[in-house]
Amino acid sequence: MADPSNPGRNEVTARRRNAARLPLDGWERSLLVLLVLLVAGLCLSVDGFYPGFAGFLALTENFLPFGLVALGLTTVILTGGIDLSVGATAGLSAIVMAELWSGLHVSIWLAAVVGLLAGGVLGAVNGLIITRLRTEPLIATLATSFIYASIATALAGPSPPAGFPDAFNLIGTGTLIGPIPLQLVLFSVLALLFTLLLQYSTFGRRIVMVGYSSEAARYSGLRIDRIVLSAYVISGVMSAFAGIVLAAYYSAVRPDMGDVLLLSTITIVVLGGVSIFGGEGTIAGVVIAVLLLGFLRQGMLIAGYSDMVTTMLTGAILLGAIAIKNILSGRGTGLAALLTRIRGRRPATTGSAAE
Repeated sequence: MADPSNPGRNEVTARRRNAARLPLDGWERSLLVLLVLLVAGLCLSVDGFYPGFAGFLALTENFLPFGLVALGLTTVILTGGIDLSVGATAGLSAIVMAELWSGLHVSIWLAAVVGLLAGGVLGAVNGLIITRLRTEPLIATLATSFIYASIATALAGPSPPAGFPDAFNLIGTGTLIGPIPLQLVLFSVLALLFTLLLQYSTFGRRIVMVGYSSEAARYSGLRIDRIVLSAYVISGVMSAFAGIVLAAYYSAVRPDMGDVLLLSTITIVVLGGVSIFGGEGTIAGVVIAVLLLGFLRQGMLIAGYSDMVTTMLTGAILLGAIAIKNILSGRGTGLAALLTRIRGRRPATTGSAAE
């Protein structure tokens, strides 16, 4: 039943019901069409992009770790926060795992579990700094990214561990069903779990409400600090998992191995339709964006473009996605205001929409 005294909560509930009825919204359907056109175009125009079905699926091993980080980062951004330490968390967690295995001769599987726990602890540190010290997420996670990266460098030393057991390396390079990479199976299962968690659970409802309107969430009696802390722990664990997958893929670790993750994962989340202001977005859009940006990057590399060019393009896509989303949501000015008037609704502010 609707609560007339709490319009913010009512609107969040209505939006979640609409999302449950429609598998994909207009933005996500547009991304899906663009993905199909992109893959078809690359298959026709870039030699080696489609070396058979098995080879095509193997391309995903090069970018699915970005998707793992993006799933966790989506949880944080839905609360209205940001986590700039995802790359450093991935690197430090992988180093912790590798040093336990190499230096203390711990089983690689137990070391991997400890690496995941380390990621959760690092995420909790971020969350506690933000909620207890009332520090802006941007500043807090920027600071911790430097701290985590420095610790990783100190732990790794001049010769980081390498040459992990073959059974462990299968996480990054193995297949599970025919030519289907194990990475793809793991990512698909986790994407489904995150969909259920964020869109069809009480926790997901609370995450959305905190991001959509912290005032409405507080009025509803939600423990905002605990919800935000949980989001950062999830982000830390998923970043650690990505670092472990990268370690298995390369059978080696480096303290800076997660540096490439940050820009691409933020781009993926925003391109996938998650509002940088919080309270809006779905995992389906993020999954499509992972494939879209991943195949685009792989196509450009196969075509002979350098990493510098692909990084520049990633930054341009991030700016473009933010601009387009702001225009469509009425957060911008000029053309955005005109479009908002044509669509016949009030423009939202950059704060909470329910305030």
